[in-house]
Amino acid sequence: MTNLLDSVQLDPSTAEKLAEQAIGHYGWLLLAAFGALMGKDILVNFIAGLIVYWGSDFENDEVLYISGRQARVIRMGLTSTTFFMSDRKTKMLVPNCQLKQLTVEKQLPQNGGQCYLPKGSEMGAMRVELVGEEGVDSEE
Repeated sequence: MTNLLDSVQLDPSTAEKLAEQAIGHYGWLLLAAFGALMGKDILVNFIAGLIVYWGSDFENDEVLYISGRQARVIRMGLTSTTFFMSDRKTKMLVPNCQLKQLTVEKQLPQNGGQCYLPKGSEMGAMRVELVGEEGVDSEE
């Protein structure tokens, strides 16, 4: 600072007055720029959190594969999601805005989650009748 003052040939009191006037006059602009940068990050994280939270992509206690490693969803929050990594027995905290950068695989249930799919030769639902033993009424 003294080298700069010597090259411009300003005395320290004049330099102090100039700095005080600049910050006093344009200080609100510096604070507004800082607030805008901080607010942008917070807003992006919050919107990404709402999308993950309201979306039906993940559920708590669901087993996923993140980049080939098995993980379980522990908690989905508005700003971050916590996974339990099974191979290392560690927790991994991921900001929701970075979830789109991960390679996440989800194992789907067999047959779309239905217990039984009828074959093409079967026509509609099958009728099932209970056959009772002799002497026992089967319509009870």
